Amino acid sequence: MFDFLPGADVLPLKPALLQQVIVQVRFNSQGILGTHTGASTVHDALAARYPRLTTEQQLTIMATPGNGVQSTSIPQYRFQDLKGTWAVVLGSEHATLETTDYAGWGEVRERMEEVLSVVAEIATLRVRERVGLRYVNHVPTDDGGSLDGRVRGDVLGITGDRGWRNHLIGSVGQLLAVDDGIQLALRHGLATENAQVKAPYLLDIDCSNSDPVGYEVEETLRYLDALNDVAYRCFAWCVDEEYRMSLKA
Repeated sequence: MFDFLPGADVLPLKPALLQQVIVQVRFNSQGILGTHTGASTVHDALAARYPRLTTEQQLTIMATPGNGVQSTSIPQYRFQDLKGTWAVVLGSEHATLETTDYAGWGEVRERMEEVLSVVAEIATLRVRERVGLRYVNHVPTDDGGSLDGRVRGDVLGITGDRGWRNHLIGSVGQLLAVDDGIQLALRHGLATENAQVKAPYLLDIDCSNSDPVGYEVEETLRYLDALNDVAYRCFAWCVDEEYRMSLKA
């Protein structure tokens, strides 16, 4: 998949770049998971890792010709560790894992397997509606405020020009590519709304597949492995190779 992205050895990277990792699996609607009773049952099985349980509201907005714009609020539940670095968000149609403390794919995969296995014991999951994996990276400038030798020139575009960069207050772009059912979204640009000369550069890499298939935990995890491979190769393509090697932990 996405063979134009070259292969790259996976390196254990320093945590400074990676701001957030999000893994989500969407499935056929499960009423029990949208209730406090169902969420509490899932939480009891995961509480050793995520002792905090809070309720959130997921807002859905729909626009129809006859009824105009309507919004509905659906409860979802957040399980979180005490440091706030790992969280599971559970709704009637999804299980999501979030972290700001990424050390490697192995730990993320193991935690997601635990979540999906617990949910499968409580709910009747028949269809996987969507699977997605997102990495949000902030690449810092060098001491002089330059991204040369860090982010690929093709990606920087006009943002890499010192004249423009000294006066830019914002720059965000998005590329969408599809291969064998996987959508690869690359959002990139200055990582702050009121960008300064030394603002970091955003590399937001989102891989997903929205084709409905039969739900199986092991197959879903294998597919996430494939998405992770695509995401890492995309990151490796976006940054200078020498700089990537310098990030090795």
